[in-house]
Amino acid sequence: MEDKNDLPTEEENEEKEKVKTYIEKKNETKEKKVAKDLVTLTHVETQKQKISPEARDLAQALKESYLEHDQFERLTNDEITILETFMGKRLFLERIAIIANQSRMPLGIPGLKRAELEEIIESLVSKNYIESEMVGDKPVYFLTERGKYRVQ
Repeated sequence: MEDKNDLPTEEENEEKEKVKTYIEKKNETKEKKVAKDLVTLTHVETQKQKISPEARDLAQALKESYLEHDQFERLTNDEITILETFMGKRLFLERIAIIANQSRMPLGIPGLKRAELEEIIESLVSKNYIESEMVGDKPVYFLTERGKYRVQ
């Protein structure tokens, strides 16, 4: 007995060939569109937006009131370093010197001398960032509300 299903028949071969040629023709005729073909660009004129005089006056008034209220940008790096040493604590001058100089030494910056430190602290006291009170015969320094706000 001979099995006819082992080999494809001539009709099946012709059918497969027709399908193959049909697919090849479809692929050849199909245009592949690129994104630049699908998009049309047009030129658009732009203008700078003008600031109204009212908005300018308001911004200037806000800037002036901000400068009067907070003079944060006038602090030196040393003053900021001293403020950040407090972290909600009350500190003696010696302890402030230790903490502030610990952050300076690894960077190769010379430590603050006592006179320099006292000058910076007096500057911060005058700017109302730090207050002091006497404990025994030594002053203790602590942050004011403004100082706490600045450190945050």
